[in-house]
Formats: sequence, C-alpha cells, structure tokens
Amino acid sequence: MDKKPRDPLLRRRTAARGIDSLICFIIGFPCGLMLYSAVYEYLNAAGHIGSDQTAGILFIVCAVATLGVCHMSYESVFLFLFGATPGKMLMKLRVVDQETLGRINYLQAYQRARGILNFGLFWYFLYPFLLPFSYLWASRREAQPWDTMAKTRVILKNGQDNKTK
Repeated sequence: MDKKPRDPLLRRRTAARGIDSLICFIIGFPCGLMLYSAVYEYLNAAGHIGSDQTAGILFIVCAVATLGVCHMSYESVFLFLFGATPGKMLMKLRVVDQETLGRINYLQAYQRARGILNFGLFWYFLYPFLLPFSYLWASRREAQPWDTMAKTRVILKNGQDNKTK
C-alpha cells in the first residue's frame, strides 16, 4: 500500500492552512467577541436575553459568523491580490488557474474561499487538534474539493506544478 499522498505538496499545504487558520482565528475571534458584547448589551437592554442558554447560542452565532466573514475576506483578498495567503507565501506556494497556470480572478478566489469554508469551518474549532485528521482526509484525494470547484491548482512558487513534482 502506497503511503505517499497523491498530492506531493500536501504537507506544505496543510502547514499553510494551519498558519492561515491561526491568523484568521486571531483576527476573527476577538472581533466575534466584540460583536457578541455589543449585540448582548443591546438585546439584554431590550429584555430579549432570558437565559444563559440564549446568551450561549448568541455567542456561538456571533463567533461563527465573524470567523466566516474574516476567513472569506482574508482568503479572497490575498489570493486575488497576491496569488497566495500569508501561510502559502511562507510555504512557497501559490494558487493558479487550473487551465492556464496563470493568475486567478476574484470569482475563483471567492469560490475557493467559500469552498474551504463549507468543507472546513471545523478548522477554527479545536484548532490545532484537527490538523492531523484534516491531513488524513485530504491525503485521500487527488485534488481538494475547493480547488476542483474553483478550477484552481496549488503549485510551488517557482512554478513547478504539484502534479509534476
């Protein structure tokens, strides 16, 4: 049985995703906490917070919504402007169009970010404990679902394709 992943850049990609997730969490969680505080004060003053359970649900909604917005903005903007997120830059990777191997457009960057969010919101919860599990999940695929959906590919910064390495 072959133990090597189908994607030879998977280790670099996993490390990059871990770095990017940590950055998004560091930015997004405090923003979610501030949003929660503001909404809680407003709803509490109006008499709509009746229990600790309601406050807990409100906190989860604020945290998840803020992390989602942070992730979508972070991923889309960095991929569109620079072709890579800070994590990918550190790992010497970039995201390119699947067909032309050129720069991706904003729609592709957005679709890719949305796909990652759909498949991987769990990255922000129990981070970094889920990193090994997500690596195993990804290692069984030739291409990640978000790359397939957005018609993108991750290559080494020097232009070497992950399929030819």
